[in-house]
Amino acid sequence: MYSDRPDQWETAPTAIDDRRSGGETRLVTTLLVGRLVTPRGDVVCRVRNISESGARVECPISLSRGDKVQLELRGAPLLDAEIAWSQGGASGLRFLSKVPAEVILKPTPCKQGWHNRLPRLDAECGVLVTCDGRRMAATLRDINQRGMRVDGLNRTLAQGTLAVHIPQLGTVNASVRWQREDAAGLQFLTPLRFETLSAWLIDPATRFGRRD
Repeated sequence: MYSDRPDQWETAPTAIDDRRSGGETRLVTTLLVGRLVTPRGDVVCRVRNISESGARVECPISLSRGDKVQLELRGAPLLDAEIAWSQGGASGLRFLSKVPAEVILKPTPCKQGWHNRLPRLDAECGVLVTCDGRRMAATLRDINQRGMRVDGLNRTLAQGTLAVHIPQLGTVNASVRWQREDAAGLQFLTPLRFETLSAWLIDPATRFGRRD
């Protein structure tokens, strides 16, 4: 069963082998979250199963057969695909070139030159950061279920727990992972639910809203 707790994804089993006709191996997954770039923008998606030639994904926007899309998993390079079918929030992806399953599900970041992490989705949204009882305005630049990156800070953030108010998403507690000049990487103390982040991302007025 799918888990909305990212802290469990690295240790829980992610796939089982299902040998298909023609010798192709389908890797059925239940814990994989990706980023799907579509003609209507990018969204987070759940990958329910995947093989060398395609995948079944679930996402919050409607897609049509023949749509060209790109799938990002664990920070790996984008995989070009097209929609083979779509029904009830689920879609079948056909990869435009064969993708070795081990590259997707058992990556070796040091060899591939990328980090094994949840995909980050760009944003440009005014937020309020509360640290040591003081508030300051900042701009949210990217986000995933585990954390976010902000910039435009007018002072250094103290170590410890701080609160960030994100319009239409609410107030989240976080800790500072890194800070350089006016930017900082924040990790959520409680990961966002997939459904919560997914619904927030599809509203461009909120996701890309700017401070007045």
